[in-house]
Amino acid sequence: MKKYFTFSSWLDLLQKLGQEKQKILSAGTLERASGLGRAAALKAIQRLSRRGYLIKLYKQTYANRFSPPALEEVAMLYGKPCYISFESALEDQGIMSQAPLVLTCATTRKIKNLNTPLGEIVFHHLQPRLFNNFINDRGVLRATPEKALLDYLYIELNNKQEAPALDEFNLAGLNKKKLKKIAGLFPGSVRQIIKARLAAAKIK
Repeated sequence: MKKYFTFSSWLDLLQKLGQEKQKILSAGTLERASGLGRAAALKAIQRLSRRGYLIKLYKQTYANRFSPPALEEVAMLYGKPCYISFESALEDQGIMSQAPLVLTCATTRKIKNLNTPLGEIVFHHLQPRLFNNFINDRGVLRATPEKALLDYLYIELNNKQEAPALDEFNLAGLNKKKLKKIAGLFPGSVRQIIKARLAAAKIK
């Protein structure tokens, strides 16, 4: 165990970890990498945080300033298992024109939303039977456009007890067969909206 680790040594270590694409660092990882004891490592972490070299994300978990993560990467770790869906996925797919102010994710866990210096993440709980139809985009899981729409309708109905308006949504790029197939996993209220609202839409 090392007894002393200079500030310069810490910066060299963070740069090295950044080059290795270690963007999100736990206190335990930093303790092991430095060779310091727990108390000394935590004291150094506080100092590095005050100077902005480590950005606190949540309990004993930090973003590396030399290789900062995207908010989506933070969500994948904190909310695991989770995938990006709802408004965030709909805007990303060009279905919804208005960009959400937060990152919206689906998870099978019941966890609190996360507000970080990198942005806010909102998690919506889904039953395991609805946790599907997403793709892996270099480690970030994203809902297919059809699933993102159904997730959105499902949560809106649960939260507001009324069908959301889809007038301003661009639905032309959705796959009708996929939409109907995935809708079969959802409650009847969601299937009714799909049948009523999308029947006349120009969806192939």
